[in-house]
Amino acid sequence: MISFDYGIIEQCRRGERRAQMQLYNTFSKRVYNACYRVLQNSSEAEDSMQESFLKVFSKLNEYDEATPFEAWLVRIAINTSIDKLRKKDLDVINLNENIHFDTAEENDSDEWEYIINKVEQVKAAIKKLPETSRIILSLYLMEGYDHDEIAEILQTAPGTIRVQYMRAKQKLIELI
Repeated sequence: MISFDYGIIEQCRRGERRAQMQLYNTFSKRVYNACYRVLQNSSEAEDSMQESFLKVFSKLNEYDEATPFEAWLVRIAINTSIDKLRKKDLDVINLNENIHFDTAEENDSDEWEYIINKVEQVKAAIKKLPETSRIILSLYLMEGYDHDEIAEILQTAPGTIRVQYMRAKQKLIELI
């Protein structure tokens, strides 16, 4: 989590442009990364990020200080990005294929090149996943949402998310 002065939120609520810019500068990279993980397109992620900040600034009076601000902001960004995908007729991917489990290779943390190679393999494999699988994995593994939260975001039953997550994870392992 990024640390920042929560007094900025009150300044933003009053419409102070300097505070809004400071808030934007503090969180823009984090919000862009969350949008990019969902959309996998730089220009769409940039658009989604901008739209997210506009929503945040217009809804600051609804923000409840009991929730960490960064979590609230990133949730808006993820929902905005998912809405953007829905507009492109996002289909729920049916992954009813034969699944078998492979054992993951052990790696030596002292071998930096090996680790970097593995990270690149994982990134490449994630890009090959169907959109829904990629989104579920990103929300769970990278954004830290649990299955119930993902189900709420995607408007799907939690059990369906659990199954799709396990299948997406297995597909990722197969691709690696």
